[in-house]
Amino acid sequence: MKQGIAKGETGIPGAQAIRRAVDVIRAVAQFQRSGASLSRVAQATGLNQSTAFRILRSLTEERMLYYDEGDRCYHLGILAFELGLATQGQSQVQDHFRPAIEEIARRTRLTTYLMARSGDEAVCLLCVQGSALIRAMPLDVGQRLPLGIGAGSLAILATLDDAEIEQVLSAEENRFDLFPAGRVAIDSIRQRVAEVRKDGFSVTSGSVANGLSGVGVPVLPRTGILQLAVSVSAVAEHIDSAEAQSFAGIISQTLGTLPATSSPFHHAQ
Repeated sequence: MKQGIAKGETGIPGAQAIRRAVDVIRAVAQFQRSGASLSRVAQATGLNQSTAFRILRSLTEERMLYYDEGDRCYHLGILAFELGLATQGQSQVQDHFRPAIEEIARRTRLTTYLMARSGDEAVCLLCVQGSALIRAMPLDVGQRLPLGIGAGSLAILATLDDAEIEQVLSAEENRFDLFPAGRVAIDSIRQRVAEVRKDGFSVTSGSVANGLSGVGVPVLPRTGILQLAVSVSAVAEHIDSAEAQSFAGIISQTLGTLPATSSPFHHAQ
């Protein structure tokens, strides 16, 4: 059996079908909170609706997904949960960062997330609610966003080189239409990447959902098995520069207290 087939090649029989199925699973995970309808999954994956439906139905039969007749949407199924139990590394990262995420949520009073890069997306590994009277909860654990959408996701994107950023934006172009700013957000993301590199933190407004803003800080060092960021989310149209700096300072200061030698996601360079 041939090894090392690159993404996009068709040297393995059935490889395209497998890639399509994985894309569908990712799309369902992205829309866990807002609803993974057939039309949204088809748009996110670039598949026509009949093809998307056949894949969704097959994955549902295999218990990777389940279909809710009430909201007419798909959700991650019990098999996805069972397979996740076999994963060790993610649990170690969550355990390592949980005290810091909880401390950031306590100090900022805002909902706080640990985000990790997953291909051209960012996935939420941890979420801790703050104590603010009105709490922002745009993401659930396991939910995915295209890189560049959301403060933590943008902070991760900004750590990549320019060529890789362009590859990500091109690959995810269709999915940007599913968020408030739409495809026009791509130019804004390029501008914000430059700001993140200058300031050391990201600030977003209304990229995941209208009326929500966030601040994100990439986790350093940026080399390692995982590329991570920590972000906070507030119910606000905008976060002013002084507040953003304050939140970013709390995140950076708290992350700086983590014992680097025990980090489960770094490897020897």
